[in-house]
Amino acid sequence: MLEARRLQIFSAVAERGSFTAAAEALFMTHSAVSQQMALLERQLGVPLMIRGPRGIALTDSGRILAERSTGLLGTIANIEQEMADLKAQQSYVRLGAFPTAGADLIPRVVRTYQERYPDTKIVLRSAHASDMPANLRDGSIHLGLAWDYDFDPRSVPADIEWIHLADDPLCVLVPVDHPVAGESEVELRELAGESWVVRSHRPPYDEAFTTLCRLAGFEADIGFATEDYLSAQGLVAAGVGISAAPRLALVALRPDVVAVDIAGPAPRRRIAAVRLLNASHPPAAQQMLDVLRAATTPEETP
Repeated sequence: MLEARRLQIFSAVAERGSFTAAAEALFMTHSAVSQQMALLERQLGVPLMIRGPRGIALTDSGRILAERSTGLLGTIANIEQEMADLKAQQSYVRLGAFPTAGADLIPRVVRTYQERYPDTKIVLRSAHASDMPANLRDGSIHLGLAWDYDFDPRSVPADIEWIHLADDPLCVLVPVDHPVAGESEVELRELAGESWVVRSHRPPYDEAFTTLCRLAGFEADIGFATEDYLSAQGLVAAGVGISAAPRLALVALRPDVVAVDIAGPAPRRRIAAVRLLNASHPPAAQQMLDVLRAATTPEETP
Protein backbone atom coordinates (compact mmCIF):
# COMPACT_ATOMS: atom_id res chain seq x y z
CA MET A 1 0.00 0.00 0.00
CA LEU A 2 1.28 3.46 -0.89
CA GLU A 3 2.25 5.62 2.06
CA ALA A 4 1.16 9.26 2.07
CA ARG A 5 4.49 10.38 3.51
CA ARG A 6 6.42 8.67 0.75
CA LEU A 7 4.19 10.29 -1.86
CA GLN A 8 4.77 13.65 -0.18
CA ILE A 9 8.53 13.19 -0.50
CA PHE A 10 8.17 12.14 -4.14
CA SER A 11 6.01 15.21 -4.88
CA ALA A 12 8.65 17.47 -3.34
CA VAL A 13 11.36 15.87 -5.49
CA ALA A 14 9.22 16.14 -8.64
CA GLU A 15 8.32 19.78 -7.97
CA ARG A 16 11.84 20.93 -7.06
CA GLY A 17 13.79 18.77 -9.46
CA SER A 18 16.39 17.39 -7.07
CA PHE A 19 16.84 15.32 -3.93
CA THR A 20 18.81 18.13 -2.30
CA ALA A 21 16.10 20.77 -2.77
CA ALA A 22 13.39 18.36 -1.61
CA ALA A 23 15.45 17.42 1.45
CA GLU A 24 15.85 21.08 2.41
CA ALA A 25 12.11 21.75 2.00
CA LEU A 26 11.16 18.71 4.09
CA PHE A 27 13.94 19.09 6.70
CA MET A 28 15.37 15.68 5.77
CA THR A 29 18.79 14.47 4.76
CA HIS A 30 19.68 13.86 1.13
CA SER A 31 20.29 10.18 1.85
CA ALA A 32 16.90 9.77 3.54
CA VAL A 33 15.12 11.24 0.51
CA SER A 34 17.14 9.03 -1.85
CA GLN A 35 16.32 5.95 0.21
CA GLN A 36 12.59 6.69 0.23
CA MET A 37 12.54 7.19 -3.54
CA ALA A 38 14.36 3.89 -4.09
CA LEU A 39 11.79 2.14 -1.88
CA LEU A 40 8.92 3.78 -3.79
CA GLU A 41 10.28 2.64 -7.15
CA ARG A 42 10.80 -0.85 -5.80
CA GLN A 43 7.27 -0.92 -4.41
CA LEU A 44 5.67 0.22 -7.69
CA GLY A 45 7.99 -1.81 -9.90
CA VAL A 46 8.64 1.01 -12.38
CA PRO A 47 11.36 3.68 -12.68
CA LEU A 48 9.99 7.07 -11.68
CA MET A 49 12.98 9.29 -12.34
CA ILE A 50 16.28 9.49 -14.12
CA ARG A 51 19.05 10.64 -11.80
CA GLY A 52 21.66 13.03 -13.16
CA PRO A 53 24.45 15.27 -11.85
CA ARG A 54 22.20 18.34 -11.90
CA GLY A 55 19.04 16.78 -10.50
CA ILE A 56 16.37 14.40 -11.69
CA ALA A 57 14.09 14.07 -14.70
CA LEU A 58 10.76 12.28 -14.39
CA THR A 59 9.98 9.25 -16.52
CA ASP A 60 6.53 8.86 -18.06
CA SER A 61 5.51 6.83 -15.01
CA GLY A 62 6.94 9.53 -12.74
CA ARG A 63 4.96 12.27 -14.48
CA ILE A 64 1.72 10.33 -14.10
CA LEU A 65 2.40 9.66 -10.42
CA ALA A 66 3.30 13.32 -9.83
CA GLU A 67 0.01 14.44 -11.38
CA ARG A 68 -2.07 11.95 -9.39
CA SER A 69 -0.29 12.42 -6.08
CA THR A 70 -0.67 16.21 -6.11
CA GLY A 71 -4.45 15.98 -6.00
CA LEU A 72 -4.42 13.05 -3.57
CA LEU A 73 -2.13 14.76 -1.07
CA GLY A 74 -4.24 17.90 -1.24
CA THR A 75 -7.36 15.88 -0.46
CA ILE A 76 -5.68 14.15 2.49
CA ALA A 77 -4.47 17.47 3.91
CA ASN A 78 -7.92 19.01 3.60
CA ILE A 79 -9.54 16.00 5.31
CA GLU A 80 -7.09 16.28 8.19
CA GLN A 81 -7.82 20.01 8.52
CA GLU A 82 -11.59 19.46 8.45
CA MET A 83 -11.32 16.81 11.16
CA ALA A 84 -9.27 19.22 13.27
CA ASP A 85 -11.97 21.87 12.83
CA LEU A 86 -14.67 19.41 13.88
CA LYS A 87 -12.65 18.43 16.92
CA ALA A 88 -12.44 22.09 17.89
CA GLN A 89 -16.24 22.34 17.44
CA GLN A 90 -15.78 25.46 15.39
CA SER A 91 -16.47 26.12 11.73
CA TYR A 92 -13.57 27.83 9.97
CA VAL A 93 -12.90 29.33 6.58
CA ARG A 94 -9.25 29.92 5.74
CA LEU A 95 -8.63 32.66 3.19
CA GLY A 96 -5.30 33.56 1.66
CA ALA A 97 -5.03 36.99 0.04
CA PHE A 98 -2.44 39.11 -1.71
CA PRO A 99 -1.12 41.90 0.54
CA THR A 100 -2.65 44.96 -1.18
CA ALA A 101 -6.14 43.44 -0.89
CA GLY A 102 -5.96 44.30 2.80
CA ALA A 103 -6.36 48.02 2.13
CA ASP A 104 -10.03 47.88 1.16
CA LEU A 105 -11.31 44.64 -0.37
CA ILE A 106 -10.55 42.25 2.50
CA PRO A 107 -12.05 44.51 5.22
CA ARG A 108 -15.29 44.73 3.21
CA VAL A 109 -15.32 40.97 2.63
CA VAL A 110 -14.67 40.16 6.29
CA ARG A 111 -17.37 42.56 7.47
CA THR A 112 -19.97 41.12 5.10
CA TYR A 113 -19.05 37.51 5.85
CA GLN A 114 -19.22 38.01 9.61
CA GLU A 115 -22.63 39.66 9.27
CA ARG A 116 -23.96 36.73 7.25
CA TYR A 117 -22.21 33.86 9.04
CA PRO A 118 -21.43 34.95 12.62
CA ASP A 119 -20.77 31.37 13.78
CA THR A 120 -17.93 30.80 11.32
CA LYS A 121 -14.44 31.97 12.17
CA ILE A 122 -12.35 33.59 9.42
CA VAL A 123 -8.63 32.81 9.36
CA LEU A 124 -6.75 35.24 7.13
CA ARG A 125 -3.33 34.56 5.68
CA SER A 126 -1.25 36.94 3.60
CA ALA A 127 0.02 34.96 0.63
CA HIS A 128 1.43 35.55 -2.82
CA ALA A 129 -0.28 33.89 -5.77
CA SER A 130 2.77 31.74 -6.49
CA ASP A 131 2.52 30.23 -2.97
CA MET A 132 -1.21 29.57 -3.02
CA PRO A 133 -1.22 26.22 -4.87
CA ALA A 134 0.93 24.71 -2.11
CA ASN A 135 -1.21 26.41 0.57
CA LEU A 136 -4.37 24.97 -0.97
CA ARG A 137 -2.90 21.50 -1.26
CA ASP A 138 -1.74 21.33 2.36
CA GLY A 139 -5.05 22.67 3.67
CA SER A 140 -3.66 25.85 5.24
CA ILE A 141 -6.16 27.82 3.14
CA HIS A 142 -9.51 26.82 1.63
CA LEU A 143 -9.60 29.66 -0.86
CA GLY A 144 -7.12 32.17 -2.21
CA LEU A 145 -7.46 35.70 -3.56
CA ALA A 146 -4.89 36.22 -6.31
CA TRP A 147 -4.19 38.42 -9.31
CA ASP A 148 -2.42 38.53 -12.64
CA TYR A 149 -2.04 41.03 -15.51
CA ASP A 150 -4.15 40.85 -18.65
CA PHE A 151 -1.05 41.63 -20.73
CA ASP A 152 0.94 38.80 -19.09
CA PRO A 153 -1.40 36.02 -17.85
CA ARG A 154 -0.21 33.90 -14.95
CA SER A 155 0.51 30.20 -15.48
CA VAL A 156 -1.90 28.17 -13.32
CA PRO A 157 -1.19 24.55 -12.25
CA ALA A 158 -3.54 21.92 -13.66
CA ASP A 159 -5.04 21.11 -10.25
CA ILE A 160 -5.93 24.75 -9.46
CA GLU A 161 -9.19 26.45 -10.46
CA TRP A 162 -8.85 30.14 -11.37
CA ILE A 163 -12.17 32.00 -10.92
CA HIS A 164 -12.19 35.51 -12.37
CA LEU A 165 -13.80 38.07 -10.07
CA ALA A 166 -13.00 41.55 -11.32
CA ASP A 167 -10.75 43.74 -13.45
CA ASP A 168 -8.67 46.36 -11.65
CA PRO A 169 -7.37 48.93 -14.17
CA LEU A 170 -3.96 50.52 -13.78
CA CYS A 171 -3.62 54.29 -13.61
CA VAL A 172 -0.71 56.72 -13.59
CA LEU A 173 0.32 58.56 -10.43
CA VAL A 174 1.71 62.07 -10.87
CA PRO A 175 2.37 65.08 -8.60
CA VAL A 176 -0.42 67.67 -8.50
CA ASP A 177 1.69 70.12 -10.54
CA HIS A 178 2.46 67.62 -13.33
CA PRO A 179 1.28 68.66 -16.84
CA VAL A 180 -1.14 65.69 -17.10
CA ALA A 181 -2.54 66.05 -13.56
CA GLY A 182 -5.63 67.80 -14.86
CA GLU A 183 -6.33 65.30 -17.64
CA SER A 184 -9.03 62.64 -17.38
CA GLU A 185 -6.77 60.10 -19.12
CA VAL A 186 -3.36 59.85 -20.73
CA GLU A 187 -1.74 57.61 -23.33
CA LEU A 188 1.04 55.65 -21.69
CA ARG A 189 3.44 56.32 -24.57
CA GLU A 190 3.08 60.07 -23.95
CA LEU A 191 5.04 59.50 -20.72
CA ALA A 192 7.97 57.77 -22.42
CA GLY A 193 10.47 60.39 -21.30
CA GLU A 194 9.54 60.25 -17.61
CA SER A 195 11.48 58.65 -14.78
CA TRP A 196 9.38 55.96 -13.11
CA VAL A 197 8.94 54.76 -9.56
CA VAL A 198 7.82 51.12 -9.67
CA ARG A 199 6.59 48.68 -7.09
CA SER A 200 8.85 45.65 -6.97
CA HIS A 201 7.15 42.28 -7.52
CA ARG A 202 8.15 38.67 -7.09
CA PRO A 203 8.54 36.51 -10.20
CA PRO A 204 6.88 36.09 -12.62
CA TYR A 205 6.08 39.82 -12.45
CA ASP A 206 9.47 41.24 -11.51
CA GLU A 207 9.72 42.65 -15.06
CA ALA A 208 5.99 43.37 -15.56
CA PHE A 209 6.29 47.14 -15.78
CA THR A 210 9.09 46.89 -18.32
CA THR A 211 6.90 44.56 -20.38
CA LEU A 212 3.96 46.96 -20.13
CA CYS A 213 6.00 49.90 -21.39
CA ARG A 214 7.47 47.87 -24.27
CA LEU A 215 3.94 46.97 -25.34
CA ALA A 216 3.20 50.71 -25.34
CA GLY A 217 6.23 51.30 -27.58
CA PHE A 218 9.02 52.56 -25.32
CA GLU A 219 11.68 51.48 -22.83
CA ALA A 220 10.92 52.55 -19.26
CA ASP A 221 13.42 54.69 -17.37
CA ILE A 222 13.07 53.15 -13.91
CA GLY A 223 14.58 55.48 -11.37
CA PHE A 224 13.44 53.79 -8.17
CA ALA A 225 11.81 50.55 -7.01
CA THR A 226 9.86 50.34 -3.77
CA GLU A 227 8.11 47.64 -1.75
CA ASP A 228 4.58 49.07 -1.62
CA TYR A 229 2.24 51.50 -3.35
CA LEU A 230 2.06 53.89 -0.38
CA SER A 231 5.81 54.44 -0.56
CA ALA A 232 5.49 54.93 -4.31
CA GLN A 233 2.99 57.73 -3.68
CA GLY A 234 5.42 59.44 -1.33
CA LEU A 235 8.21 59.28 -3.89
CA VAL A 236 5.91 60.64 -6.58
CA ALA A 237 4.92 63.54 -4.31
CA ALA A 238 8.63 64.24 -3.66
CA GLY A 239 9.31 64.51 -7.39
CA VAL A 240 11.44 61.37 -7.67
CA GLY A 241 9.35 60.20 -10.62
CA ILE A 242 5.87 59.17 -11.65
CA SER A 243 4.35 55.77 -11.03
CA ALA A 244 1.58 53.36 -11.99
CA ALA A 245 -0.77 51.48 -9.68
CA PRO A 246 -4.03 49.52 -9.77
CA ARG A 247 -7.12 51.37 -8.55
CA LEU A 248 -7.79 48.98 -5.65
CA ALA A 249 -4.39 49.88 -4.20
CA LEU A 250 -5.27 53.59 -4.01
CA VAL A 251 -7.86 53.69 -1.24
CA ALA A 252 -5.63 56.14 0.67
CA LEU A 253 -4.53 58.50 -2.11
CA ARG A 254 -2.32 61.34 -0.93
CA PRO A 255 -3.71 64.87 -1.51
CA ASP A 256 -0.48 65.87 -3.30
CA VAL A 257 -0.72 62.98 -5.79
CA VAL A 258 -3.19 62.61 -8.68
CA ALA A 259 -4.28 59.32 -10.25
CA VAL A 260 -4.87 59.65 -14.00
CA ASP A 261 -6.54 56.89 -16.01
CA ILE A 262 -4.56 55.24 -18.77
CA ALA A 263 -6.34 55.64 -22.11
CA GLY A 264 -8.10 52.47 -23.21
CA PRO A 265 -7.74 49.74 -23.57
CA ALA A 266 -6.07 50.29 -20.21
CA PRO A 267 -3.85 47.49 -18.85
CA ARG A 268 -5.57 45.67 -16.01
CA ARG A 269 -4.77 43.66 -12.96
CA ARG A 270 -7.23 40.78 -12.88
CA ILE A 271 -8.53 39.69 -9.48
CA ALA A 272 -9.41 36.02 -9.05
CA ALA A 273 -10.32 33.42 -6.47
CA VAL A 274 -8.30 30.21 -6.56
CA ARG A 275 -9.15 26.81 -5.13
CA LEU A 276 -8.39 23.15 -5.72
CA LEU A 277 -10.02 21.81 -8.87
CA ASN A 278 -12.35 18.81 -8.58
CA ALA A 279 -12.09 18.86 -4.78
CA SER A 280 -14.70 18.71 -2.04
CA HIS A 281 -15.00 22.26 -0.71
CA PRO A 282 -16.44 22.91 2.76
CA PRO A 283 -19.67 24.97 2.85
CA ALA A 284 -17.85 27.87 4.54
CA ALA A 285 -15.45 28.13 1.59
CA GLN A 286 -18.31 28.29 -0.91
CA GLN A 287 -19.96 30.95 1.23
CA MET A 288 -16.73 32.95 1.19
CA LEU A 289 -16.54 32.66 -2.59
CA ASP A 290 -20.09 34.03 -2.84
CA VAL A 291 -19.14 36.98 -0.63
CA LEU A 292 -16.02 37.64 -2.71
CA ARG A 293 -18.09 37.65 -5.89
CA ALA A 294 -20.57 40.11 -4.39
CA ALA A 295 -17.79 42.39 -3.08
CA THR A 296 -16.09 42.61 -6.47
CA THR A 297 -19.23 43.08 -8.58
CA PRO A 298 -19.60 46.74 -9.63
CA GLU A 299 -22.72 48.39 -8.29
CA GLU A 300 -25.27 49.30 -10.91
CA THR A 301 -26.10 52.97 -11.19
CA PRO A 302 -29.80 53.80 -11.43
